Order: sequence, then structure tokens, then C-alpha cells
Amino acid sequence: MLVKFIHDLTTNEKLQRAFAENPKKALRQAGLSAKHQALFKNRDPQQVSQAVMDELRTSPFIGFWFMPAINLTGISPTSGRQGQTLKVTLTGQYFTEPMTANLENNTQKVPITLQSVTGAGQEKSRATGTVTLAANLPTGPYTVRVTSDTKATSTLSMGFTVNASSGNTLAATPAKKSPARKSSGTKTAPARKTRAKTPRK
Repeated sequence: MLVKFIHDLTTNEKLQRAFAENPKKALRQAGLSAKHQALFKNRDPQQVSQAVMDELRTSPFIGFWFMPAINLTGISPTSGRQGQTLKVTLTGQYFTEPMTANLENNTQKVPITLQSVTGAGQEKSRATGTVTLAANLPTGPYTVRVTSDTKATSTLSMGFTVNASSGNTLAATPAKKSPARKSSGTKTAPARKTRAKTPRK
């Protein structure tokens, strides 16, 4: 309604004369809400512009063009181990449905399979999904990236860390055994056999 009134006010001479003669009456006849009427009373161009933008965003036809950019603010959990498949939750603003997400560094790009998005196009958005960390995936920090349905992106720099799997610890070095001592070359004399004495008759 506000957008239409401003459009008519700039193009309709009859409305322009009516507004100049009695602004309050022209605003009421246009069907503007009390909140929108107060904007003209305050004569604050910034408030009027913001109200126009807010109304355009709610339009199913043109709101798409005025939608704020997607913004990623968090991921949970923030780390995982090689070989794990994790359930992850992404939080932020103005997520879209559909949208994509992944973990990345200079050499790797790991997709996050999103299963649901709630609060799409709103100031509080959340997406849930799963990510599989390969057993040989390089460890270290990864940037989290989300991409909207219009190819706009937002990143969380080094927002996720891949740790080594618990099985990748170094095996303990076996204790060294002292070499068995070699016997000396001295031969032990065999024990003498004693003959049993024959009893005398």
C-alpha cells in the first residue's frame, strides 16, 4: 500500500493537489496504516525509504530482488575426526531453500549434504545436514561456505577443524632386549662316575 501511494503521489496530479491541501486526509483516503501515516508526519526520508524496502521484501513478485544477502554465523559441531560422518547444524541469516554448503581449504572441498532449512529468508535461519570426513582427509582448519539459490555466498573462515582419527597415533616402540650372552669356551669336565663297591663275603 505504501509503495502504491508513493507511486501515485509522484505521477497523479490530482493526488498531488489533494496531498498539498490536506496531507492527513489524503493519507487516510489512501488507506495507509497509522504507522505509515506517522512516517509522513515525521518527515524523515530514511524512515520512509526503509518502510518502502520492508514492504517490497514481502512482495511475492519482487521481494526476491530486495532480499538481504545470505549470512553464515556458526556451525555445530566445530570439529570432527577423520573417518567420521557427522550431523551438523548451520546458523545464520537469510538462508535460502535450496542452498548448498561445504568445507574447504586450499586443496580440499568437502560437501555438506543439507537435509532441511528453517527460517529461509528470515533474520534467524538454520540448516541441518551431514558431512562425511574421509579417512585420508588432511587435518587442520577448514573454511565453511554456504551458497544461496542466487549463487550469493557467505563464509566462516576456519570455522571447522578436522582432527586425526584416534587410530592414527604412533605405535609405541618396543623395548630393546639385551642380546643373550654367549657362553665362554671353557668346557666343563664331565662328572666322574663312581662304581658301586662290592660287599666282601
